[in-house]
Amino acid sequence: MFSPREDYEEIDPTELKMIQKIGSGCTAEVFLGEFRGAHVAIKQIEWFKGSCSKANQRAFDREVAIMTKVRHPNLVGLIAISSQVQPLRVVTEYCAGGCCFELLHNQEDVFLSLSQQCKMCFDVAQAMQYLHAFQPPIIHRDLKSLNLLLHYPVQSEHDTPHVKVSDFGLARMKDAGGQDWGKMTVAAGTCHWMAPEVHYGNVYDQRVDVYSYSMIQFEILCREIPFEDEEPVNVGRLAVEGHRPDMEAVPPDCPQEVSDLMQRCWAQDPNHRPDFNEITRVFAMVMGRFV
Repeated sequence: MFSPREDYEEIDPTELKMIQKIGSGCTAEVFLGEFRGAHVAIKQIEWFKGSCSKANQRAFDREVAIMTKVRHPNLVGLIAISSQVQPLRVVTEYCAGGCCFELLHNQEDVFLSLSQQCKMCFDVAQAMQYLHAFQPPIIHRDLKSLNLLLHYPVQSEHDTPHVKVSDFGLARMKDAGGQDWGKMTVAAGTCHWMAPEVHYGNVYDQRVDVYSYSMIQFEILCREIPFEDEEPVNVGRLAVEGHRPDMEAVPPDCPQEVSDLMQRCWAQDPNHRPDFNEITRVFAMVMGRFV
C-alpha cells in the first residue's frame, strides 16, 4: 500500500489503472485503482465548458493546494495528480473500509461498541484540530460521514476503527495574516450537517466545522442521520430556528460528558461552541476508561 507523500507528483494518466467505481458525486467519480503496483483511490473530475467549469476548476485547485500542504494520520493523504488533460485526477491513499456513512447506516448487522464509537469521534476531532491549528488555518466546510473513510474494514466489535477525513473540495484556507475569513460562500456544504449561520449568511468561521462535527457525533453514537425524516429543503430552516436531533436517540450508556459535549458543539451561537482542542481532551479522557 502506498504511503501518502509530503509533496506530490504530476503523473501521466496512462500510469493509472481503473479497477472499479467506488463512489460518485455531482462533479466527480471515485475509483479503486492501481498505481505503480499499489492500490490507490482515484478521484476523477470532468465537466463541460462554461461558468460551472470555472467554479469546478477553482475547487480542484483549492483541493490540491490544501492536500499538498497537510499531512496527518487522520487525513486522507495525497499521492499524485494528473491535471494536464481532462478528466482531471487526484490520486490518494486507498481506504479499504469504505465510508463511515455506509458502516453507520447501511450495515446494521455490524455492532459497534461504545469504545469503537468514541475512537471514531476522537479520530475526526484530531484531524479537525490539526486543520484548525494549521498555519494558516483551514476550514473543511463539508464535514459529514460521507467524507469520513475507514482505513481498514470494521466488521465486528473487535476491530479498531481508524477514521480519516477526506474531500477538500469546499475547504478554505485563511489568507496569511488575515484577521478574519472574509466573505464566504452561502450554503456551502451539505444541509443535514450545515451550521445555521452558513444557511443564511456569508460571514462565518471555523466554528461551522464544530457544528458539523456535532452532527457526526450524533450519527456515530445513535446510528441515525440527523434530521433524517425531514425534507432537505426544510433542514436549513429547522437548524436556523434552533431545532436539533432528538436526544432520546442517544444510548443510555453514552457518557454524560460526551452527551453534553455534543449539545455544546451544536450551540446556536458559534461563540458557545468548544474548539477542537477541548473536544479532543474530552474524548481522550473518556477513552482512557476503556483501557
